[in-house]
Amino acid sequence: MSDPRREGEVGRLRRLFGVFGAIQGAGRSPVYAALSEGVVGDGDLLALLLDAPADQRRPSLLFAAVNLLLAGGRGAELAAYYPIHGGSRAVDGQLVPVFAAFCRRHRDELARLLSERSTQTNEIRRCVALWLGVDHVQRHWPGPVHLVEVGASAGLNLLFDRYDYRFDGGAATGSDGSRVVVSCEVRGGARGGELGGVPGGEWSEARGEGKGEARGASGAGFLRAAPPIVRRLGIDQHPIDLSDPGARAWLEAFVWPEQTAELATLRGAFTLAAATASTAATAAASVVRGDATTDTARILGELPGREPVVVFTASLLSYLTAQARTAFVAQLRQAAQRRPVAWVFAEAPGLLATTGLDIPALRGPLARRNTLYLVGASLRGAAPDHDRSLGLADPYLRWLSPARTPADDFSWVPPS
Repeated sequence: MSDPRREGEVGRLRRLFGVFGAIQGAGRSPVYAALSEGVVGDGDLLALLLDAPADQRRPSLLFAAVNLLLAGGRGAELAAYYPIHGGSRAVDGQLVPVFAAFCRRHRDELARLLSERSTQTNEIRRCVALWLGVDHVQRHWPGPVHLVEVGASAGLNLLFDRYDYRFDGGAATGSDGSRVVVSCEVRGGARGGELGGVPGGEWSEARGEGKGEARGASGAGFLRAAPPIVRRLGIDQHPIDLSDPGARAWLEAFVWPEQTAELATLRGAFTLAAATASTAATAAASVVRGDATTDTARILGELPGREPVVVFTASLLSYLTAQARTAFVAQLRQAAQRRPVAWVFAEAPGLLATTGLDIPALRGPLARRNTLYLVGASLRGAAPDHDRSLGLADPYLRWLSPARTPADDFSWVPPS
């Protein structure tokens, strides 16, 4: 006898993998695009996911679990399709059957990983959004800040000012000589209005060319030097201990098959984090266990001093229900009663639209463009309070289109 709830969940998973392959995989990972399509039509693979807890049934988690086993030296035939494991075989008609056979062979191990592990990513490129937001905050609230990332995983983004940045492939500098290089394509550019709170002109006019700025290919200053950071603190339900080789391997498992450069960047960030762990508190980052919806205000309230707190989130809202998103924003509002709090975000516009942000564009078509991320900042607790969109970006910050005016609805940014 059929089980309507099970059938309904199978249908949901088919849709989920279909969207993942078409939106996330297309143009980014031929391997994952093909595998997503293959999972949609394979009842056995879908059944593997049904054995996992409901909140663990994600394409990214299944692919990461497989990737972890491949990194351990198993499945040479499948690894041949993964450049990060030294493979060079192009996607062909054998990829999905080979993947399905691998999953059948390692079903018990995969089932255990899907049941016990959680999604953990540290997309270093998202530091571009963080630095853009911090730069905006500085123009309104100059001086030292605390930096807190909610959903921080291993906390690597907390070291954003220790990385080098390159925009449009040109030479850039954030921290001279860093072993971690963050690249981002800039599309469009500011044409009048304001960017980061500075009225008028192109970026080159809005930003000087002082020492420590990140520079684009044109040579114009892109971002100013970061402010002094009093404390770097992450909050995560399952913090990653970078001293644990197994924990590092799990983070690496979320690097996609073709992303050899991203894997090198992540490993460079591991090394840099280890080197700063024993330095002064302003250089080192730490991550504490906590829930975004219940612990954020308390943890922010325990920070010393009265300096503003910059709270950064990237993709956090996609893991929260509508009720949880409301609760998280309430936590920020509560914390802002005691000290200035700026929320810097890189999130899906449609989810941001449910949080009560006062950004006019979120009341229009932008709220339906959830395949892209809105980068912005919300300042609360010290005049002037305001919400501002700063740019529209690929979810992984491979490219960024800066806002041309404070009311920009980004209708000029083509579909991606």
